[in-house]
Amino acid sequence: MQFADIPGLTDLKEQLIGAFKKGKVAHAQLFSGISGTATFPMALAYASYLMCQNRNDQDSCGSCTNCTRIQKSIHPDVHWYFPKISASDSGKYEKVLAEALPLWRTFIAESPYGSFDDWALSYGQENKNLQISREDSRQILKNVSMRSVEGGYKIIFIWGVEFMHPSGANALLKVLEEPPEKTIYLMVTFGYDSLLQTITSRSQLINVPPNQMEEIRDHLIEKNINEQQAMQLAKISQGRIGVGLRLLQSEDEMAYHQFRDWMLACWNRDLTSLVRGSEDFSKSGKANQRGFLTYSMSLIRNSLLKFAGSQPTIINEEEDTFIGKYTEKLGFEKLQFMYKLINQALLHLERNSNPRITHLNLSLAIVKRINS
Repeated sequence: MQFADIPGLTDLKEQLIGAFKKGKVAHAQLFSGISGTATFPMALAYASYLMCQNRNDQDSCGSCTNCTRIQKSIHPDVHWYFPKISASDSGKYEKVLAEALPLWRTFIAESPYGSFDDWALSYGQENKNLQISREDSRQILKNVSMRSVEGGYKIIFIWGVEFMHPSGANALLKVLEEPPEKTIYLMVTFGYDSLLQTITSRSQLINVPPNQMEEIRDHLIEKNINEQQAMQLAKISQGRIGVGLRLLQSEDEMAYHQFRDWMLACWNRDLTSLVRGSEDFSKSGKANQRGFLTYSMSLIRNSLLKFAGSQPTIINEEEDTFIGKYTEKLGFEKLQFMYKLINQALLHLERNSNPRITHLNLSLAIVKRINS
């Protein structure tokens, strides 16, 4: 990953490069942003710049030995820590790490804008409680105490620092205050407000803002997406380039048909289909559950926009036709109520409610409201 691979955010790139040129590279840097933004890609591009053997005034070279090894996540002086299954001792930890690391390397190569849910799904552990464990913290302390293999910078990369075990996070405080020379902590968070103040107060905060809509549009056009679709995806993404890329790669047609069948079952009071749908929903995994409800909210939001006479962000004609009919039959108040119901269900899921019961209760509430 190079700075050139990230659209826009010119001021932030110049800030990071300028700090290096002035010899003011902070030993602990916390890259913070909302999920789906360039938070992690920016930290990764910065790591490449620090380690590059042929960097220039604007970017890393992207082709030297160090750049190549960072792209493959195999540089001996870049140590990776990320949420995974917990291990109670060092023996089990080595086994967990050996299983997770190849999947992690693939994930960050293919989905650098990915969210925690995306990682959990790629890891195949979306229903497990993933964290950066106390054993991870012990490994961090061990790596910090050792000299770099190649004599340059040594980077401790912590992705999802908000998922650190509390006792492990506290163990980091001393080395954050007094790190060895040329040891750099690059920490990435999508949940700044949940971090311990003792960590935030000892780190230089790097706020990574969402992209401008035009930047995301142009980035998608570079991937051979037609301008109209790129603009629609950019609008839906709301500055989160990862959302635009995920929508581009996802099975949107399947999600639409799932939503359509669900709404028709609610309209027809087909309780058998609704119960079966809730069972299927509960088996789909946390990431897919949240993704489907978020997609459903976006369609209902489009219905509200259409009702208000505004231009909805529709990706295909089939959605447009269905939303037009749906808007005409239900009206603004019922659509607004359904939007709130789905949003509440999404919040319940984030608090680890039972997905089958949550989905069935949501379906029954929708049935009651649209048939009232």
